[in-house]
Amino acid sequence: MTLCVRSLALMLGSITALLQGCSASKTQVVHVYGAASTREALEEIASGFRAQTGIRLELNFGASSDLARQIEHGAAAELFLSADESWADYLANKGLVEKRRDLLTNRLVVIVPADSQQSIHDLRDLANPGFQRLALAGPAVPAGRYAREGLQHAEIWERVKNRVLDAGDVRAAFTYVVRGEADAAFVYGTDIRGDKKVRIALDIKPEFHAPIRYPLVLIRQSSMNAAALSAFDYLTSQKAEIVFRKWDFGVLGGEPTKPSDSKE
Repeated sequence: MTLCVRSLALMLGSITALLQGCSASKTQVVHVYGAASTREALEEIASGFRAQTGIRLELNFGASSDLARQIEHGAAAELFLSADESWADYLANKGLVEKRRDLLTNRLVVIVPADSQQSIHDLRDLANPGFQRLALAGPAVPAGRYAREGLQHAEIWERVKNRVLDAGDVRAAFTYVVRGEADAAFVYGTDIRGDKKVRIALDIKPEFHAPIRYPLVLIRQSSMNAAALSAFDYLTSQKAEIVFRKWDFGVLGGEPTKPSDSKE
């Protein structure tokens, strides 16, 4: 009798483990590609979304230019949160966008090491001898393009371009200053939140560069994916807005548009 009970217990345990395994294997996953500057906010939002829906957001971060090209070449992305409109336009022109919404705003700043004695009253001060190494994201990266536009607007690009350290993305530019490898860097205001190793030396005037807008894109092949649609809706919801604002992003209003309804 005892042997039978033990056998039954083992069998029930095996069945339970099998059912749990099946349940785990059915966990829905939505692949979200996000600009490097959105990492902390998206990680927090992903946690809240999974707690509410059981759907896991698989997050992949990098320069918007790199992510867009990966999507173009077939990367398994359902959603894309770009740091500028041009890379969302790029995918739309390839016929890869089902719908989009301009979701976030940000601001461009110049940072220096926290203990730096250098002062910056306007962008022209970056041409001074005290700034021998300037870290900018690459020219194809939104933050890098905004930075170059600002330097050109201030009419000092030709004087400083040979001092520029090209970084893979805005977080890499930030790291150059943290490590003491650059005297200053152009980053987003959201990048320095709570970091005591750097300080903001200058806020770039918005009129010095193109407007900073982050579009959220639903990739076309995902339009019939209920989990991806749910994630898109959640990222544009009030719950997500609270998190984005916590991480110092501005949040835009409006409704999603389809490529045929937009300027593309």
